[in-house]
Amino acid sequence: MAFELSVNIEYMFHEAGARLEDRIAAAAAAGFARVEMFTTGGRDIASLARALRDHRVELVSVVADPRTRLIERETHEGFRAMFRAAAEDALTLGCRRIVVGSGPGVPWMRRPQQLAIVAEAVSSIVPIAEDLDVIIMLEAVNTRVDHPGVLFSRTCDSLDVLNAVSSQRVRLLYDLYHSVTEGEEPAQIVPGLVPLIEHVQIADVPGRGEPGSGRIDWPAMLGLLETNGYRGLVGVECVPTGPSTPAALAHIAALCGGAVVA
Repeated sequence: MAFELSVNIEYMFHEAGARLEDRIAAAAAAGFARVEMFTTGGRDIASLARALRDHRVELVSVVADPRTRLIERETHEGFRAMFRAAAEDALTLGCRRIVVGSGPGVPWMRRPQQLAIVAEAVSSIVPIAEDLDVIIMLEAVNTRVDHPGVLFSRTCDSLDVLNAVSSQRVRLLYDLYHSVTEGEEPAQIVPGLVPLIEHVQIADVPGRGEPGSGRIDWPAMLGLLETNGYRGLVGVECVPTGPSTPAALAHIAALCGGAVVA
């Protein structure tokens, strides 16, 4: 199974220090040419751009602030401004994929109504995405362990919004860790999703450790993606269980046909 890997420098390469620039250098030294990060807010964008350029590393994705409660229409104007700022920062960093979540849901409004209002918010940033030539990636995250209270807790939630918006600018980020943690069966979900998936992220369950540290059958999962026609990147977004990120990633890199420099 040949998949190119990208690595999240927020969760990994902590042994290189707190600066993302140093983690970019460490990822490159370990043989990874693609990285991912969270929000660009408060970052030294010029410094990050230099680090990416100097180490010949591509930034695959950034995250628009996921805390905005998009089920409240009064947040939508600020959400548009925040998305534009994140997208402009991303472009400065050579990145065209912006991850968008739903923010928290509420117990006093029916779920279909909440999803419809979130779809309005996402529809309102499509013109920005078209203007800047970026891709919006909708991501569902689990409520059972990591993100209690979030609205997009199941893959079908982000899929419902994608279908409601109906734009080529809006795609899915399928995070296998979140999906399994939430109790979903990837074998039932992935076959119908692949044409809509822009990016896949992975970590093991339980614990969000590196692939190989938990109970997920990774040859089977990678085979599921491959058999169903996924040809994109596989982003590793895990918390290494040992002190060495390259050592933690050696197993998944070998399965994907690559290697890391320990």
